[in-house]
Amino acid sequence: MLVRPFNTLIALLTAVIIFLAVSILWNSNNSPPAMVPFSASSPDARLSVSVPGEPGNVNTQASPVLAPPVPATTDLAGSALDKSGSQSEPEKPVEVKVPEPERNEYGFLPAVKLGDLPNPMRIFLIENAGSHEEVFAALIYAFAQIPNSYIYEYLFRPRFNIFTILKSFNLGNLAKPRFSTSMKLDEQEPHPDIILATTCEFDVTRLQPQMSYMLGNGSYLFCTVHHADRWHRESSYKYYNAIQPWIEAGRVTFLFLSAHTKKYVEEQVVTSWDEKHRVAAEKFEVFVPVFPVEPSKKEEMSFSLQGNYESVRRDYKSIFGRFSAFEKNHPDKPQFQQLRMHLIGHGKHPEVPQDISDRVEFNEGLEFAEFYKILSESFALLPAFASDEYYDRKASSSVPASLIAGVPIVGKRQLLETYSYLTEDSMWIQGDEEDDMAVVGRILEMSPQEIDAQKDRTRNRNRAVIDDNIKKALSWAREIEYRQNRTGLEPVKEGWTWEW
Repeated sequence: MLVRPFNTLIALLTAVIIFLAVSILWNSNNSPPAMVPFSASSPDARLSVSVPGEPGNVNTQASPVLAPPVPATTDLAGSALDKSGSQSEPEKPVEVKVPEPERNEYGFLPAVKLGDLPNPMRIFLIENAGSHEEVFAALIYAFAQIPNSYIYEYLFRPRFNIFTILKSFNLGNLAKPRFSTSMKLDEQEPHPDIILATTCEFDVTRLQPQMSYMLGNGSYLFCTVHHADRWHRESSYKYYNAIQPWIEAGRVTFLFLSAHTKKYVEEQVVTSWDEKHRVAAEKFEVFVPVFPVEPSKKEEMSFSLQGNYESVRRDYKSIFGRFSAFEKNHPDKPQFQQLRMHLIGHGKHPEVPQDISDRVEFNEGLEFAEFYKILSESFALLPAFASDEYYDRKASSSVPASLIAGVPIVGKRQLLETYSYLTEDSMWIQGDEEDDMAVVGRILEMSPQEIDAQKDRTRNRNRAVIDDNIKKALSWAREIEYRQNRTGLEPVKEGWTWEW
């Protein structure tokens, strides 16, 4: 009588065991697989990138081609979740090699073809005056940091091998340059979201048909001002007339290379404009033309003078006499015996006394890379302003050059007050009763460590100004992106061929 209940118990236990085994096998086969992070994102992926220091932490969309790799997971930590909610160990990332696009000798890429980037922010860099290479290099470096951007260069006459400097930036979103007057803007070429007018005075007048066409297609203009006193309403240059349509459309920001030129236009120029155009002053910004350059590893006891060699700018006879006296008056100090002078500029050479002729060097027609190299080896830069207008309505190129090269510029406090992006510890402050050579003599009395520390502070200041430029460019691009209501979809235009 006990056999039947025992057999029933055995049958029940067997059924339970079979049920558990089947359940385990079923869950194993139907649980979600672990997501494997890849080293490159899918062609359609877009990455949110936030700009530090802005309210609201608003994001822009960045291209996977230009942005850092994005893990293809739904979990920010990069691991998968099982059904119970616990984390499982991620599998080893799979290496995916993205072929490097072919560059030319200066590192430029071919123009982006339709579909290569998901809705890139197209930026046209224009320089139609045949000058101001250091300004468009600074603009390119800052605006190239905008996620999902691609920069097209339209240049009239780039000089002094500026392309070597651009190559050193190692940018992955810079197309090879084209001649500025070749800008046709028909169905075969892209239309820009942003126009960077390097020399706005010439860009808006000499390319007036193209500029009007881009205005009609919704482009936004950054107008870099060089000749502040030529923007008056009654000026014969007619720059004000050319910019009026952009002001009325609300699609122009004026960029000034120093705060003092911005102040001049605000106080002396805008008041001459029609009242309806004075609102443009709300979009006046300062953009300092600086960028990173690797300093020379060579150090020499030298100072540099930059500018035209005309004797009306400098009393070279007095300068050479003081230079010669340094060696004679300090026979026991090697730094005075080793001192060298670089005259970087152009014009008729002043006569150099025989006793210092082997230590005075004329550097003319330099390429930009060599120019910054020589400056970076010096301990001081002495500028030669042609007029007091460089403290009033014009921006000197010598001041940003000192930051780029990491060589402190010599100047009185008026220079510090005028070029407000300088700091007292990034330049050599000249006393009220001192001339240039007195400052050089004072520096020579310092230790090499003190001189190097001052040069380091100048280079650090350059980096800080560059970072500020980048932050501004990102902020401006975000405003333009929202204003244009960019959808993330590539506009359909049949027949576009972007291969240049």
